[in-house]
Amino acid sequence: MSLNYELQATGFMFYPILQNIDEGLVMTNTDLEIAFINDKAMRLFDIEGQNLMGQPVDSLKPKLEFGKMLKNQQHYQQDYVTMSGYNVLINKALLEAPGGNYAAYAILHCMDQFQDYELNTLLENPYEGILVMDDHAKLIYANQTCYRFFDCTHMNQLTDELAALVPRINLRQCLETGQPMAGELITIRDQRLELVYLPITRNNKPLGVIIKSRPYYRTAHTSTAIVEDYKRGTARYYLEDIIGHHESIQQQKMLARKAARTTSTVLITGDSGTGKELFAHAIHNLSPRRKEPFVRVNCAAVPETLLESELFGYAEGAFTGARKEGKPGKFELAHQGTIFLDEIGDMSMAMQAKLLRVLQEKEIERIGATHTTRVNVRVIAATNQDLKKLIARGQFRKDLYYRLNVLVLDIPPLRERKTDIADIARALLYRLNQELHTDVYGMSPEVLYRLNNYPWPGNIRELENVLERAINICNGATIQAEHLPEYIDNHSISPLVFSTGSLEEQMAEHEQHIIRQTLQQCNGNRSQTARVLGIHRSVLYRKMHRYNICD
Repeated sequence: MSLNYELQATGFMFYPILQNIDEGLVMTNTDLEIAFINDKAMRLFDIEGQNLMGQPVDSLKPKLEFGKMLKNQQHYQQDYVTMSGYNVLINKALLEAPGGNYAAYAILHCMDQFQDYELNTLLENPYEGILVMDDHAKLIYANQTCYRFFDCTHMNQLTDELAALVPRINLRQCLETGQPMAGELITIRDQRLELVYLPITRNNKPLGVIIKSRPYYRTAHTSTAIVEDYKRGTARYYLEDIIGHHESIQQQKMLARKAARTTSTVLITGDSGTGKELFAHAIHNLSPRRKEPFVRVNCAAVPETLLESELFGYAEGAFTGARKEGKPGKFELAHQGTIFLDEIGDMSMAMQAKLLRVLQEKEIERIGATHTTRVNVRVIAATNQDLKKLIARGQFRKDLYYRLNVLVLDIPPLRERKTDIADIARALLYRLNQELHTDVYGMSPEVLYRLNNYPWPGNIRELENVLERAINICNGATIQAEHLPEYIDNHSISPLVFSTGSLEEQMAEHEQHIIRQTLQQCNGNRSQTARVLGIHRSVLYRKMHRYNICD
C-alpha cells in the first residue's frame, strides 16, 4: 500500500534526515500498516534486510500497540523497553489525517548512547506550545500544549486560528533569511503568548519553521494589575500539566473533569507534595467559572489571628492600623469564581464555625461591619490529614466535614505510580532549567533506575528538590548517579520513613522529631525556631500543642 495523504502532504521532504538520524523511526498509514521504517529502527527491532512495507505495525516485536492508543483516544504515550541490548525510550503518537482517520509514528531513543537528548522534553512539554510548518508555511505538526493554548481540538481548527493570529510576514522572513526570530506577542482569549521562530534548514535550503509559543509574563505588577489579575482569574495549571499515565492518576483526572461540570464543593486529599493544588487549578480552568477569579489561601501559613480578616476582610476602622477604606477578604475577591482553601485541617475550631456559616448561608461579614455581603463562590479544599481522625480527636467539626465531603479526590502518592516518575522528572527538569538558566536535560539510565526504586515520602516536591540539587552540582548536560543524594540508591529507604505505623503516624512522628530537634538547636527560642522551619510562630505553637512539646 502506498503512503497515505498525511505523509505525502509533506512531500516526504525529510526523507534523507529520517533515514540518517540517530533515532529509530517507524511511521504508519491510517490502516496502521508500516509506511516507513529507517535503518536504525530495523537494527533495534533486529529485522535488518526484511521488507515490511504494508505489513501490520504490530508484526514488530515488541508491539507498539497503536491500536490500543487509538481505542483509548490516547494521542501520546511513552514506554521504556530493552531492545538489542539497549535501554530504549519509545515516544509514540497518533497523527490526525483528513476524514477523522489517524496514522501513527514511534521514535526510538537509545538511552545508553544519547542520554543528553530528550525528544519528549523538546516536543511534548506542558509549558510550551510547539508548531512545525513546512517550507510553504503549512502546518504539519502541533503538540498538545499548543492545542490547549489555542483552545482547539483538531488540526483544521488550529490552522484557522493560526491564520488569523500568526503574522505570515514573520514566517516568510524566517524561511527566507534562515535566521531565528523572537519577541512576537499575540493575544488569545485574554492570554498573551510570546512566539519564537526557529528555521529548519539543510544545505542552506529552508525546509520549514518551528514556532514555539509560551505564556508572556510581566516583570512587575501594579496594584491595578493585581486587581485585574483577580478579575481574570489566576489559575495557571491545566489537567495536561498533571503528568502521568498510571491508572490511579488517570482516575483522579477523570473525577476532576466531572467535578468541573458543577459548582459543588470539592475536597482534595493526599500526602504532602502530591500535587493537590494543581488539581484545584485544573478543576477551575475546566469549569464554567474559568474566566472568573481563582483565589488561594493556605490556612496553615496564615496566623490564626489574621486568618479571619484574610478570608472575610474588615470594615473601615475595624481595628487599630486598619486601612481607612477597609479591605475585602479572599471570599469577596473570589466572587463568581473559585476559592482554594489549602491545609484546611489546620484551621482552628472557631474559624471552622465561621467557614461553615459561609458555606451554608452564602454570605460573609467583614470584621467590624454591620451588614453581610452575599457571595457566589465555589469552594475547593485540600488537606494531607485524615479529617475523620481529627473529628474523633475533637479537632475538626463533623458538620463542616460533611459540607466539604461532597466530591472527593484522593491523589495517590508517587510511590504508588512509579511508572510516571521518569515523565514527571523530565517535566520538572525542563521547568527547573528555565528557572535556573541551566542546560541539564539528560538523565543516565542509572539515575532513572535509582529514582524508580526510591520510595519518595516527600512525593513530587521531594523529587523536584532532588533534581534541583543535581542540576546545581552537575558539570555536564546529563545527571549522573553521583549527583543524587547518598540515600537515594538501589536499596535504600529514605531516612524520613520509619519502620512501624501508618503513613500518617510516621509523618507526624517525623514532624514532631524535626520540631524538637530545631527547638533544641535554637536553645528553646520559638521565634528563631519558626524562622528556621519557615513557618509562622502561631503555626509552630499549634503544632507544639498538638504534639505536647514543651521547651
